[in-house]
Amino acid sequence: MLANQHTILQYLPQRPPIQMVHNLLEVTDSHAVTALSITSDNIFTENGSLSEPGIIENIAQTAAAHAGYYYISQNMPVPIGFIAAIRNLQIYDRPVVGATITTTVTITNKVLDITIVEGIVTLADRTLCSCEMRIFTKSQ
Repeated sequence: MLANQHTILQYLPQRPPIQMVHNLLEVTDSHAVTALSITSDNIFTENGSLSEPGIIENIAQTAAAHAGYYYISQNMPVPIGFIAAIRNLQIYDRPVVGATITTTVTITNKVLDITIVEGIVTLADRTLCSCEMRIFTKSQ
């Protein structure tokens, strides 16, 4: 594990209660893997499971953790990212309270200030969600 629930904050612009990644498990130049434990007090939890917006935010924050880790390791300022578009969103199931999901983002393309990632959320060996996310980054 590269970062836990507290140390991962150095890579993220989000802070509790909006923090939607707990552990940074793996990072390469082109992908990152995070984990999130679903709790009943999570602001995106409704009716005992993580809502669709919470799943999407988890993917976005995994991409943010990847960027933050990369830029900090290069001693560069971390740019701010904004979701520009979400394509091919498929949500197959919602994780319940007590579950720990694993999210992988893989950079598939980068054009100017837009980074295109594929996001996949899994629980054990089941895919819960997949999408393509386009993230606009603004240098600081």
